[in-house]
Amino acid sequence: MPDTIVIDESTLTKLRDKYVGLLDEIDTRLVNYKWGDNPDSQLTLGDAFPLRLGGGQFAEAVSLASDLDHVRQRLTGRIDSTYTNATNLRWGLQYLLEDSDAVEHLNTMTGEEFESFIPTSSASPGDGGDDGAGS
Repeated sequence: MPDTIVIDESTLTKLRDKYVGLLDEIDTRLVNYKWGDNPDSQLTLGDAFPLRLGGGQFAEAVSLASDLDHVRQRLTGRIDSTYTNATNLRWGLQYLLEDSDAVEHLNTMTGEEFESFIPTSSASPGDGGDDGAGS
């Protein structure tokens, strides 16, 4: 038998606001970096950095450039997945809060029922994650 989630409207509101804050913080930190089609960006985190540390025979420089690119790729992957998950949770909580029948019966909702409110579409930094539902 699935466990029930015992939670109230104020907790859901706090969680939603937490995810809104996280998304705002990611957007703020990425304002100077190109992510998508932002024409004001100075650096594209999605592309390899133009790093020149010597000729191809300078093995340490080649290794360092490769290591930096690996870190960049992992960082952009983590930002993408965090942004997508936070967006999905933010909108899922918003939908749940707007559905008054569901909010009134939260104390009997199973984890599976709760999960049905979380959207599965993806969002990425720069597109705002807004699907037109408003807040």
